[in-house]
Amino acid sequence: MRALTGALLVVLAASACSKARPLQGDLTQPVSWEEDIAPLFAAQCSSCHAGATPAAGYRTTSYLEALGPQSAPVAVAGDANSLLLRTIDPARADAVHAPVSGAYDKARAWVVDGRLSFFRSEAHEGGILNPHDSEFHSNLVRERGWNLATCQSCHGTDLAGGKVGVSCQQCHAFQVSADGTTTCSSCHGSPQSPAPPRDLAGNLSSSARGVGAHQAHLFGRTVISATIACSACHQVPAAVDSPGHIESRPAEVIFSGLALASGANPTWNGASCSSTYCHGGGTNLATDTAFRLRTPVWTAGTSQAFCGSCHGIPPSTSAHAGVAFPDCARCHANTVSANGTILVSGPPDARTSAHINGAIDVTP
Repeated sequence: MRALTGALLVVLAASACSKARPLQGDLTQPVSWEEDIAPLFAAQCSSCHAGATPAAGYRTTSYLEALGPQSAPVAVAGDANSLLLRTIDPARADAVHAPVSGAYDKARAWVVDGRLSFFRSEAHEGGILNPHDSEFHSNLVRERGWNLATCQSCHGTDLAGGKVGVSCQQCHAFQVSADGTTTCSSCHGSPQSPAPPRDLAGNLSSSARGVGAHQAHLFGRTVISATIACSACHQVPAAVDSPGHIESRPAEVIFSGLALASGANPTWNGASCSSTYCHGGGTNLATDTAFRLRTPVWTAGTSQAFCGSCHGIPPSTSAHAGVAFPDCARCHANTVSANGTILVSGPPDARTSAHINGAIDVTP
């Protein structure tokens, strides 16, 4: 009875996760990357195809590298004419590759019969971890509207292993509800906020590009402004499967709203932004040369934004001639206190302020 139950679970898992194609478990001698090909390539290929300058720019030291780039894959599931196989085929190998042609039979079994499987599985098809394959796990999850309930049935509610003992969290950092529903914070951020940390790679430190200053913008770590909305720098998707959301990594920086105030024309170079309204860009402060830092480094922490970083104290404009700190409140009473402190009110996730809000606050 236990054997029958186990077999039934395998069938159910297979039918839930995969389409009608032979499973690896159906093969007489399944060949996989983890058990067979990785050690084979390490012994016969890594002398040339490893390190910083591999031959032909091709490495065989990891599964994804061995598959080749998605635009020009070296190995294609089910294709006996894949470049990898042609190169080491004893009948076609050149003088360089003839010595390793003994790897051909096992490599062919992996590519054609095993469909480039990463590991032996009785539930998943070979392409489950192959980004080039239609059966890649993200494609299967996409078909289910990004609901992970099917995955949870085997890998556990927390996707940390479950009854199969294989954790999805080895590569992902999912936070999913018990019914498999995904939200913005399922893949990045936390239950308190969708903004990293954590990022898509699970990083928690602001030194990681995926984390950076997200929290500083949303929760005002330097307490000099209201909450900066995600939409100021990103096109916020309406749903997890909105076009361009999952496909684009890292997330595109597309400035809008507050970032463009005062005629600002901001840019992002992958490490820092410049000319954003939030950091002194735009026409209002165009003639101010007393600022100290208008191109903050995304991963350098809260030292990149402080009173005086975006404009002088006071700005070196004609309107501020003869003004000295802390006399700011004389004209900007809704923005600055009498002692020069920027006025910010409300809880961390819903702060309000007349500072950096897209308008110049001048009191009579």
